[in-house]
Amino acid sequence: MMFRRFFLLTFFLLAGASVSRGQTSCIDADGRHWAITEAGEILRSADGEAWTAFDFNAQYAGFYPQMRWLAVAAGGGSVMVAGLDADGHLGVYVSSRGTVWSARSLEYGEAGERRVLDVTPCSLSYDPIRDSFFLCGTQGTLFEMPGCSHCNRLTRYPCDTLYSREQSGFDALLRGSGGFEQLVKP
Repeated sequence: MMFRRFFLLTFFLLAGASVSRGQTSCIDADGRHWAITEAGEILRSADGEAWTAFDFNAQYAGFYPQMRWLAVAAGGGSVMVAGLDADGHLGVYVSSRGTVWSARSLEYGEAGERRVLDVTPCSLSYDPIRDSFFLCGTQGTLFEMPGCSHCNRLTRYPCDTLYSREQSGFDALLRGSGGFEQLVKP
């Protein structure tokens, strides 16, 4: 009985950590597996068993700031990672194969002005119906990033943190702090 309680407690703690921390792994259309470690490294695998770490910070030293990755998603022929630099600013990068990475614009329009998103990311997801990546984060942030970087769109929800956006057909389920859940139409 004690083992069962320990197992259940461990399961719920781990499940809670993954929901609150956001997505940490995914598989792209070519069957490659992608993951982010607790240390913020990018991992990739062809089979989901043998993993290789990609040292983004060493590869792009002097070109991009040092990053600690927090989320990954794949779709539409790309893989995207989001994290924070040493100053705590958001950075999002995209790659087609995981070897060459480009910074993704985080600009969006609001009240006729161009602004730059700067939140802590919790998760990334890809929506094949909208052909867009979605970043969820602090300040109730849902940030849509379609193929056109000038078409980014910010929506804020009434919660401290939006943890995830899960595609469900033409609908999406949003999960946020305080048990916030809302079904939205794209």
